[in-house]
Amino acid sequence: MNTLWLPLLLSSVIWAEELYFPQLPNATWDEARLYCQSCFKELTTITSRNVHLIVKNLSSDYWIGLRKSYNGSFPWAAWSNGDPVTYQNWYPGHPVPNKEKKLIPICFSTTESPLSTVITATTSSPMTSLQTSTVTSATVTSPMNSTMFQTEKEEDTCPILIDILDYLNMTCYELEGAINMCNRTTTVTPKTTTYSTTPKVTTFSTTFNATTTEGATTEGTTTESTTTSNCIFEPEPDPEQYIEDACVVLLSFGMWKEEDCNKSLPYICYEERFFGQIYISNVSTSAANLSWTEGPGAENISHYRVEITGDKNQTFNQTFIQTFNQTFNQTFNQPDLSERIENLTAGTRYSVQVFPVKCGRDLNPQNISFYTQPSDVQNLAIVDRTTVSAELSWSKPDGNRDFYLVTFINDEKHKCLSEECTIMNLIPGTEYKFTVKAVVNETFGGVPSSVSDYTIPSTVKNLTQIELYDSTVIQASWEKPDGRCSGYRYCLEEVKHHHECTKCNIITKSNSTMSSNSKADFYNTFCKIVENTTHFINETDKSDGSMFCLCVAVLTKNNTLSGDMLSIVAYTRPKTVNLILTPGPQAMYASWTLEKGKYETFEVTINTTAYVYMPAEPIKTVNFFKTFDNLKAGVHYTVSVVTRNGNLTSIPALKEGYTPPAKPNNVKANANGTTIDVSWEAPNESEGAKMNYSVECYTAFWNKSETTQYTPGTNAKFTDLKPGTRYDFNVRVVAGNVSDPATDHACTEPKKRTLVLTMLCSSEKPLHCNDTRDALFEKLEKNFTAKFQNNVHWNLSWVKRKINNI
Repeated sequence: MNTLWLPLLLSSVIWAEELYFPQLPNATWDEARLYCQSCFKELTTITSRNVHLIVKNLSSDYWIGLRKSYNGSFPWAAWSNGDPVTYQNWYPGHPVPNKEKKLIPICFSTTESPLSTVITATTSSPMTSLQTSTVTSATVTSPMNSTMFQTEKEEDTCPILIDILDYLNMTCYELEGAINMCNRTTTVTPKTTTYSTTPKVTTFSTTFNATTTEGATTEGTTTESTTTSNCIFEPEPDPEQYIEDACVVLLSFGMWKEEDCNKSLPYICYEERFFGQIYISNVSTSAANLSWTEGPGAENISHYRVEITGDKNQTFNQTFIQTFNQTFNQTFNQPDLSERIENLTAGTRYSVQVFPVKCGRDLNPQNISFYTQPSDVQNLAIVDRTTVSAELSWSKPDGNRDFYLVTFINDEKHKCLSEECTIMNLIPGTEYKFTVKAVVNETFGGVPSSVSDYTIPSTVKNLTQIELYDSTVIQASWEKPDGRCSGYRYCLEEVKHHHECTKCNIITKSNSTMSSNSKADFYNTFCKIVENTTHFINETDKSDGSMFCLCVAVLTKNNTLSGDMLSIVAYTRPKTVNLILTPGPQAMYASWTLEKGKYETFEVTINTTAYVYMPAEPIKTVNFFKTFDNLKAGVHYTVSVVTRNGNLTSIPALKEGYTPPAKPNNVKANANGTTIDVSWEAPNESEGAKMNYSVECYTAFWNKSETTQYTPGTNAKFTDLKPGTRYDFNVRVVAGNVSDPATDHACTEPKKRTLVLTMLCSSEKPLHCNDTRDALFEKLEKNFTAKFQNNVHWNLSWVKRKINNI
């Protein structure tokens, strides 16, 4: 069995994409490799990864990059590019091993005795004696150093032993025989080959006697006897011939076979796909610098072809430049790997391919795409502004662009597709720097152009006049507006009363665009600028009873740019009159005076809460007095006088007063025990009006007023009074002052007690006693009447009684 020992080398290989190029002109293996190294990389290698790619389109047998003796002492171990052989696909029986050929006799048929060759080899040892003998019609015995046996033996021997035998210049059988002779004596009769046509017998007899004793060796003897024969000896024919310097051929069906390296065959070259780099620099609107990496096998690259495609296509060949080396005083040709591309269009995409041309063949091109820089925009301007937007406009630049990029505060960006663009959601009163540039490929922009300005400020919030009693002062306040501001401008324009302050275009009488009628509506104008921290105005010494348009605007840009003015009506009040009221019986007389000031009319109103007074509307008059008749007695009235100048009104002058009250009617007091109920009726002059009354309860005997009740009703109750006492009641109408009283009285029920006064008369004359008694009774009655009158219950009577039955 033939065994091919190949070392297996494992390594980590970065796999590069390989391209394979069959070459049809026949060449020897060395010529093929030289050509492949010049115009490609090498003769192809075959691995498990690429074998399917190479063999699928074979049309012939091809040299590949494997040679028996290449790069090392181990045959078939490495490819011509130095890679280890990790894959093999030999045709059966290949590679042919190097073995020694047997000599075989070629004899012709005769009538002579058969050829007999006997070779006897005897090797003896002290312990062993072996003899083998074979006799045939023709016997040929090969010697022990036969190449055939050597080769067969070597094929089963490890590579290290083969190297040792080569170094010792020995064969395996010579080594084995030497070992046997050291150990034993053996007699060998080798194989016998008999040919029936051999007429003669040739006999070789060889005897080896090798006896090893202490200090003794027996030499061998050889005896040869030959008989004349008509046979000749030739090497045994082999089906395949061993080739010492062999190269591998890839057969058309994919298997391998070795051939003489000098044979002319087609061959397959390979090259790793070239992946180079192209660099673009100094890109402008119409030009760019182009450079690229050198191709593989630069010494065989004749030139580089550069192709540029876009709106303008360009092609040129770049060869070599001459460089003078001062050290060696020589001029060298070096590849020129750069080019300045010009006459390009701004903002345009160009594709560049650089083809290294090697042996007349284009290598894989280097590729890159780039954009030329867009042209800068011209005539950039802010054509309109609002509080939250800015409208930009510019001229269309030369060349191409995908869009325009507008950059403003905080690096915020906005895309615009045309040469007009409105930027929204800005902050009022804020300065913005707008930068506009044309952009291609999303990120590549041209030279930016910039313009700056402020957005219009917004308006103030909640502009309100503060109501004052002072008729010559205007005060107003507002809240801070949205956005930013540097200050405020406010203006006061005195106008006629019919003018409407809907728009705040502050116009003076000197404005020539106004009609004469319009000018008549305006008087003096006053404007002032305040700081942005001030949200309040206080203007004094204004004419009373006047109407003004108050306008406030927000300023920015160092108070040079104004927003829209917010307008409200502001006014100074007409002066308030000094009012005097004079009440009369069921009437009220009002009069007033007014210091110097503006007025047209007065509005006089009288009101009361006591009843529904008609009419309730103000009464207009140009007089300084007014009398209100048919009023109710004892009623509270409020009189208001308002000074009016156009639609401006003063703070009302108010006065309150009562008409003189009348006394109540039908006062009645009724006693119940120690409680007295008092009732009455309203005065006739106050009928239907709400009145207030006071009820006084008084006892003369006790000289005190029990209590005074105030009530809006027409009855009162007094409880826990003293028994048997007269109480007087005074009922009055309370209206500022009090009316005359309406009176009545009542006596509480008495708790009676009897006081007995006894008079003892000792006179002998009865008449004298009677006179004395009458005089005493009269005197007592007189004293009691003077003392008690009818203010307390009392009764004096004479009762006759008998004493001691007398």
